[in-house]
Amino acid sequence: MTGLAAGRASRLGGMLLGGLTLLSHADAQPAASPESVVLAATILNEGYEPAVDVSGNTLKGVMARPSGDPDGQDDSQHLYIWMPERLDTRGKRLCISLNSRDGQYVSQLEVPLEGDPRLASPLEADTVLRADFMTSEPDYYIRYAETPPPYRLAVLAELKIDCRPATPREAVLVAGWQPYAAPPQSVSVLVNASRLEALLAVWLENNRGNHQQQGVRCAPLEVSPRIAYDTACELNRDGLAKYGALVLDDAAKSPSIILRRGGNVAAAVPVEIRL
Repeated sequence: MTGLAAGRASRLGGMLLGGLTLLSHADAQPAASPESVVLAATILNEGYEPAVDVSGNTLKGVMARPSGDPDGQDDSQHLYIWMPERLDTRGKRLCISLNSRDGQYVSQLEVPLEGDPRLASPLEADTVLRADFMTSEPDYYIRYAETPPPYRLAVLAELKIDCRPATPREAVLVAGWQPYAAPPQSVSVLVNASRLEALLAVWLENNRGNHQQQGVRCAPLEVSPRIAYDTACELNRDGLAKYGALVLDDAAKSPSIILRRGGNVAAAVPVEIRL
């Protein structure tokens, strides 16, 4: 790591961990606007299980911050997905997973993107997709509204050829319960870290075209219960901008979740965020 990188870490009030500069973050308030595209989502499965085992994938959600709230009074729900310009949606599906923090509610949704002609080619402009669905568990959404924050229901929106679990994803899109007029500046990456230390590694490009990997500190959720996921990594684009542009369009430099146990890396999970 260069002296310049170390100086940046010092100015940020961060520290060094595993060769990555750890950055602090701040909240941003994205503005709301009407959605651009509305499509119906099909529920592939939905369930409520009072007895839960601690297990599952590491990545549980990528959500705009603040994410808004679902409509707890109705079985009709609406999710908003940020789709950046030039995203190639041809022949793709949006595969959405919903996981409650306590692990008791799980739902998988599918949105075929050929339902709107504007999605038949790489996007010509930033687009907000509203995915409408009918829950068979409206009582859960009422309970959600009564559950103390933060991050009561994780949303993971993946762009894939099909929604089978074994199909690799091509991108992770930022989701929320409210529309956005501009790319969300602050994003929560929700992680099942199994109580391990976690950080989000990202790449930045400075004004000379040089790339440097940075680490964003993740924090355990200070709430209970935290079974399905226990950690949040807050990625703030405004906070990073003074140190470089966030690189999200290079597959070789995708963000990744790093899980550590002591000085050893237990896992590195790619998070192909598009913003």
